Amino acid sequence: MADVATNVRPTADAASRNGSVIVGAPKGANTNAIGTEYRIRAGGEHATATITFSGAATADETIVIIDADGVSKTYTAKDATAASSLQFIKTDKNAAATALKSCIEHANGHNGSIAVADDEAGVLTLTQMKPGTKGNTTITEGLSNCTKTDFSGGTEESGVNDARLVAGLETKYTNRFDDPRYYAGDAVG
Repeated sequence: MADVATNVRPTADAASRNGSVIVGAPKGANTNAIGTEYRIRAGGEHATATITFSGAATADETIVIIDADGVSKTYTAKDATAASSLQFIKTDKNAAATALKSCIEHANGHNGSIAVADDEAGVLTLTQMKPGTKGNTTITEGLSNCTKTDFSGGTEESGVNDARLVAGLETKYTNRFDDPRYYAGDAVG
C-alpha cells in the first residue's frame, strides 16, 4: 500500500520552495522511492510596493493607496499622528514612515488588506494580502521628500506549475528524489 502522507513535504531548495509544496508520487510499500516531482502552488504571487521618505513631508500633503479589492484610502501628513483619521506625523523620514505604517494598518485604514514592513530608516515595504494581478495597483504620491513604486509582481494562481511539469502523477520507481537535499527533515533508511 502506498504511503501518501510521507510524500507531501516542503522542499529545502529555496528556488523551488517560494510558497510551494513538493509532491511526489506515492511510495511503494517497503521502499524509499519517490515518484516524479510536482510543484503545486497554493495561489498566485502577492504584489509589493515601496514608499521611501528622504526627509519631512509638508503638512496637508497626501498619498493615496489602493488595495487588491480596489479600496482606496488617502493618508495625510499633519503635525501629529491620528491614525484613526489617517493622518501621520510629518516631522522626519523615520517618524513619518512609522506613523504612515500605523495609519495603513489601522481599522480605518487598509486594516490588514496590506501588510507593511518598516525598516525604521524611512522605507516601507507594502504587500497586498490577496495574491493576483488585481493587487498591481497604483500609489498616488503627493508628498515632499518621498518616492514610491507602484504595486507590482502580483500574479494569478496557476495550479500545478513548474519548468519540469509532467502529464500526471505516476507511481513508477525513480531514484531522482532520494537525494536528501530535496526535502527538509527526511529520515534516511
